[in-house]
Amino acid sequence: MGRLRGWPHHHPANPYGRDGAGAPGLYSYGRGRFQRPRAEGTQIRTRYQEDHWEITFTNASGESFRLLPVVVLLSKSYPSHQPELPPDAVRSSGDDWRLEWVNLAPGVLGYVFHNYREAWLAAPFGRYFFNSFFTAGTQVLVGLLLAAMAAFALARIEFPGKNLVWLVILATLMIPGEVLLIPSYILLSRLEWINTYYALVVPWLASVFGIFLLRQFYLSLPRDLFDAARIDGASYWTQLVRIALPLSIPGLVTYGIFTFLGAYNALLWPLIVTDRPEMYTIQRGLQVFIGEAGSDYGALMAASTLAILPIVLGYFLAQRQFIQGVARSGIK
Repeated sequence: MGRLRGWPHHHPANPYGRDGAGAPGLYSYGRGRFQRPRAEGTQIRTRYQEDHWEITFTNASGESFRLLPVVVLLSKSYPSHQPELPPDAVRSSGDDWRLEWVNLAPGVLGYVFHNYREAWLAAPFGRYFFNSFFTAGTQVLVGLLLAAMAAFALARIEFPGKNLVWLVILATLMIPGEVLLIPSYILLSRLEWINTYYALVVPWLASVFGIFLLRQFYLSLPRDLFDAARIDGASYWTQLVRIALPLSIPGLVTYGIFTFLGAYNALLWPLIVTDRPEMYTIQRGLQVFIGEAGSDYGALMAASTLAILPIVLGYFLAQRQFIQGVARSGIK
């Protein structure tokens, strides 16, 4: 059996043509070999059908499906009933009818944000947000200061037993946090700190993870910088403020982000140490709101959207500072 000119000898003749345009299946035959079809990218198509929206994904990858919970959350936060225009939105002038946007806009906005308004008025979410931001912000600021000083001492200051102290601190990472819940609660109860900001903030100010992270950053810095500063008479505090902290901005930002997210999303600890509504954090307030709202899923989804909105906005606002911090930290 002879070979076909221009075709590899180990492939049979293509019955669907040289370009394989009519070949069934996922592969096409072209230029002497089988080729996979190229995806044109993920496409999202939406279409309104009577009383619901249809969302179709074409060539969707695994990354695209990560947005599905957010899409469901936002879609369910809108009211299911049809919007009702205010009485003065439609004005008559003889036989002609016209819509006045001044009166129509509040009606449309009221329809779109109806569940958000109902959720905001049903519970003191303003107080919940204040408690969450206050506790998270305090943990970030004070925690950064304590972790930076402890990490610098363990990385750049020589004192007897430094390695032993570091091993003891590092060993505490192996203790599950749940084991310390009851002893911590008993201690705070004897101090009469239950239902106070002290109970929400103080137990989490010292972070072994932050000390470990910043210590690794300090150890990566050239030792000659600190030796030169010490020769010029700089104290340890000056070395920390003038040299270590500016060069460890990526580590500080990373630790700050992890600390803020952990404090903002905390539920178990506020559930233990708070039982008064004025001391609830946003996650604790959501947990109570779920029991009160019952089957009002529109209000529940709206409240959940309000809870994640600051995190999303904070991400878009802080990403540039994080990238700039990484760029400035390079040692040339």
